[in-house]
Amino acid sequence: MYRKCCFLLLSCLVPLSVSAANAPDAGLGKGPIHISADQLQGQNKPVQEAIYSGDVVMQQGDLVIHAAQLTIHAAAGKVEKAVATGSPVSFTMSSAERHGYGQQLTYEPGSGRIILSGDAHLWQGKNEVSGNQVIYLLQSQQTAVTASPGQRVRSVFYPAKRGGAKP
Repeated sequence: MYRKCCFLLLSCLVPLSVSAANAPDAGLGKGPIHISADQLQGQNKPVQEAIYSGDVVMQQGDLVIHAAQLTIHAAAGKVEKAVATGSPVSFTMSSAERHGYGQQLTYEPGSGRIILSGDAHLWQGKNEVSGNQVIYLLQSQQTAVTASPGQRVRSVFYPAKRGGAKP
């Protein structure tokens, strides 16, 4: 049943993603990572880690993340994972017309994976999916949503406007 629901969700989202998939790359998961915050604490040993706090904004290409706190995990000077927390933490991607929020966001630049956890919501335009966890893959624009035990995932899809049709 889970696989069937996931396939149905993905098959609904794929047509919605075609225009964004055909758009220029716009730096999805590529290029330098820019971070601004009120404070930074970092260390290089025993692990490479940086903790940003206070009105944190992280940007890579057109991916922008807003959080109360952001922890960067790195190896050999390369960012492997960014874990953002907040009430909530949010992200936007204007080229793909996507935005979302949750209590925690994990971003893996190497794989281009974003994981929203805790009352997670993801929009493309007006269309929305929500659950306890939403996993979104930047490059392939695939989405997987799971619910908390005893809960259900939710989706709202709006019909596309037809050319020349009046609202």
